[in-house]
Amino acid sequence: MFQQILFTQLKWTRTLLLSMAVFTFAVPMLAWNVGGAGYNSRTIAPIAVMNGFATLSPFLVVSAWVLGFLLAALPWGADSQSRHVYALSLPISWQRYVSMRFSAGALTLLVPSLALWLGCLLVLAMIDVPESLRAYPGTLALRFLFGTLLAYSLSFLLQYVAGRRAAVTLLVLLVAVFGGFMLLSMTGNNYIADRIGNWFVEWPGPLSIFANEWRLIDV
Repeated sequence: MFQQILFTQLKWTRTLLLSMAVFTFAVPMLAWNVGGAGYNSRTIAPIAVMNGFATLSPFLVVSAWVLGFLLAALPWGADSQSRHVYALSLPISWQRYVSMRFSAGALTLLVPSLALWLGCLLVLAMIDVPESLRAYPGTLALRFLFGTLLAYSLSFLLQYVAGRRAAVTLLVLLVAVFGGFMLLSMTGNNYIADRIGNWFVEWPGPLSIFANEWRLIDV
């Protein structure tokens, strides 16, 4: 049963997964070029990679959010168009179907994460990292995986709780959050807004994984 759900998950999201896998595989090489195309020496190239990731890190974070959101939204949209006939026709409960659907989507997140890891290994094989620096290909790939999993979980929860009102619910939540911060700022309570924001983005806050730059090479 899980294999069938995984098959439909891949069928509905294969284009997205393939595109994102190509992008994540290319990110380390892009970082090398963006950071300094002139750093062709194996010993100097790590500087270019570090500079490039400082530039591309925000794009990698955004791609994790977009991937996680769409991997939950696309299957829900396909199910919703057929009025969930496929899900209701299966000889399992709705709760079990939802848990399998979530697990199938979470499993597919390994594809772009592994692509990012392989891309990092390719770049590292072409340069010499000095002893004063360290390469973290596995850590970067895991961070991307956990980031996409967090975005996927939030999007999945929104889709399967709010249903067809998911877009409206998301818009209301965003307006409420930004409106609340603006109200605190306008009333001179910036310290409260700062404390709330720090709670979200500082460890062990729920969004702390996105707070700092995602780097392949660091001290």
